[in-house]
Amino acid sequence: PCGGRPHSGRRPRQKKTRCMEKGEEWQRKVQELASRGLSLEKLLDFYKMLGTCVMHSFQPGVHTTNDVVRLAIIPLTSSASSSYADMVNDTEVFPHKMVTHNWSNNFRDLLSSVVADALGEHTFEFIAELLSDRAGVPVVERMLRQQECMNKTYWICAFAVNQHRGICGSNPRADVDPVTHIPHPVCHCTAPKIFNTTLPVNSDGQSIECEMNKFDDMIHLLHSQVPDFSLVASVDYYFQIFMRAWCVAELVEAETCGISSVMKIHSEELLDQYYNELSRLDVRACKASRAEDKAMILYRIRNVDAFNARLQWLIFGSQGLFKSWTDAHQRAKMVGRIARRVQKRQAGDTGEYIVPVKRSSGSQTKSSSRSSKSGSRRLSQIDEVLYRLRAHSTLHMDGKKSSKSSSSRWTASSKSSSVNKIMTVTTV
Repeated sequence: PCGGRPHSGRRPRQKKTRCMEKGEEWQRKVQELASRGLSLEKLLDFYKMLGTCVMHSFQPGVHTTNDVVRLAIIPLTSSASSSYADMVNDTEVFPHKMVTHNWSNNFRDLLSSVVADALGEHTFEFIAELLSDRAGVPVVERMLRQQECMNKTYWICAFAVNQHRGICGSNPRADVDPVTHIPHPVCHCTAPKIFNTTLPVNSDGQSIECEMNKFDDMIHLLHSQVPDFSLVASVDYYFQIFMRAWCVAELVEAETCGISSVMKIHSEELLDQYYNELSRLDVRACKASRAEDKAMILYRIRNVDAFNARLQWLIFGSQGLFKSWTDAHQRAKMVGRIARRVQKRQAGDTGEYIVPVKRSSGSQTKSSSRSSKSGSRRLSQIDEVLYRLRAHSTLHMDGKKSSKSSSSRWTASSKSSSVNKIMTVTTV
């Protein structure tokens, strides 16, 4: 009752890839993983199930991707012991884009960044505001349909990897639901668990059947077989994506292969706040959920200093991740803001960088897409939606101001007057 018609995909053209050199079985597994893309329609169908069909404690502004995997994806797929993509797709789906993200990121923001990419938006703050209310989801769907974006396909590890062949049977960090404070449950399925060194292994000692050690080969395969394949970096509020070993490895691997990459951030204001951390990135300081993953990634890096230099170029270079959403004028303004911040810190007593306090995504702030005045870019439809969204202040059922931020609630009403007014904009 909560699903939709499965999205169809087709097998890409065949080219020789580097994973073929690791043997037929390795190649088969990489090909299998690569075929588990999801359409935006499927992703939004899943999102609408949260709080109703599954994960009844779901709150958009609170729960992370890790929470959603543990409390929704694993329970939904437990009977089939499959990946979520395999469960909902009726055929192979080779995606046009791969999403790099970290599991500690807010799940609503992950989905918002994907929607922003499909709509050609540079930041996702306004989309996240819409997805914070149940009545705002149809607004997003309508915009995507009008732009013919619902069938765009993405590869997201949380949905593509079969969690029942890996992490489902344990909760090693004793993670809890941040709303109910109940520990994440473990799955009691009988699927065999396969990790990095589970037999059989290849000549490098890596498990052939493991689904968590082939992301770099999968990037190569999709790049060689899917026209215009690209990578989307979904940056979390605190920019922790750049401190996750797998995320950094995927970004650099894509850049090495000449794969186009774009970055989606919450808002432009956050960028200069985290400039210091970004300018000091070192892959050796990155973290991974599993120690063996970080060890494997570092083992594959021949020259760490060269890797770090490439990472800096990937982020700050003229052809780096910022290229798609900031022009020369915006970059000049950003550099000026950063310089002023540095001067203020130098004039201070300690000179220490202070991490900013997180701001509620439901607060009244200017959208970076509205404050950006690039003369060649007209105000987009989604900007108009945001303008009306903020004009009505909240997205709550009675249209009155609430003491709680809209980002932390998942209201059940579909009769929100302010949202209904916004929805009329998308029919124009």
